[in-house]
Amino acid sequence: MAIYTRTGDHGDTALYTGQRVSKSHPRVEAYGTLDELNAALSLCWCAAVREENKAQLTRFQQQLFWLSAELASEASEPVPGRRYISSEDISDMEHTIDRCMAAVPVVKNFVLPGRCEAASHLHVARTLARRAERRMVVLAGSVPVRQVAMQYINRLSDCLYALARDEDNLAVINQLTQTILQRYQAALATHSTGANTTATQQPTAPGTLPFGVIHQMACAAMGAAKNAGIPVVLSLVDAHGNLLLTLRMPGALLASCELAPKKAWTAVALKAPTHTLGEATQPGGSLYELVSSMAGKVVTFGGGFPLWQSGTLLGGLGISGGTVEQDMAIARAALAGTHFSDETAHSQQ
Repeated sequence: MAIYTRTGDHGDTALYTGQRVSKSHPRVEAYGTLDELNAALSLCWCAAVREENKAQLTRFQQQLFWLSAELASEASEPVPGRRYISSEDISDMEHTIDRCMAAVPVVKNFVLPGRCEAASHLHVARTLARRAERRMVVLAGSVPVRQVAMQYINRLSDCLYALARDEDNLAVINQLTQTILQRYQAALATHSTGANTTATQQPTAPGTLPFGVIHQMACAAMGAAKNAGIPVVLSLVDAHGNLLLTLRMPGALLASCELAPKKAWTAVALKAPTHTLGEATQPGGSLYELVSSMAGKVVTFGGGFPLWQSGTLLGGLGISGGTVEQDMAIARAALAGTHFSDETAHSQQ
């Protein structure tokens, strides 16, 4: 069936209710601009990443059909059976605005219109919504236009702005995640290129733990803890006691989040496994009153080990979650997984 009718060849067109008007009529300008906006929203939908935003855009497109039909009609009263924009549609839009703006940083100046494809399309659609609003204001100057329709088109541009901000923010987060993941994988690949992956390989920088060793130690500890059925917290610090990594297995005791870093720090601060410190900190011992003088930072029960390489202290490991014996066994598994050992650590103190 042919889509051309030739009835508009002289510059006029038929309204929804059959009346013919000039194609430059304010009604045609208004619903024609809504048609532009609807087409732009299709580009937005194709580029959007967040599924919730795509669903909202689909609703907008359907609602614009209703609004266009209303503007393309000279009917003074609502037509039974026809869908119209309602205050509920505006409320739904405002919820979307609140959701998006709560998720993005607050800005107090103009923002560049889009730094990802989805946001760029949304900003174009926002400007089209503003133009449609201007066309509707002109139309309302000569014929009645429902106030709720005017509120809707005004709020729509705000919502498209909020969606653009949300998609831009999501793009930034995804880019950061990808960058971090790529660096993580690159570090693992670099570490695994050697013939033997051991703790005695040349580290990234002298006197530091290579990233691959940190990863391998964490995996070994988590594997041993899982096999034992004991959820633990693992902490690694560098040779200066600065935290490198803390991992908490699901179900691990909250107290372990405090104890594991302290065990790792103590092993570095005193250059000794924590299970060797108990006797020395008792009355008459060489380290008596050390625990109280350090305001709780020093731990003197098992689970903390210093990490030595060729006589150089690289850092400390702390495990907490089970009994002292269980923590020590899991820590030793982590040491063995990277070719450190309890004996080597103890002999180097």
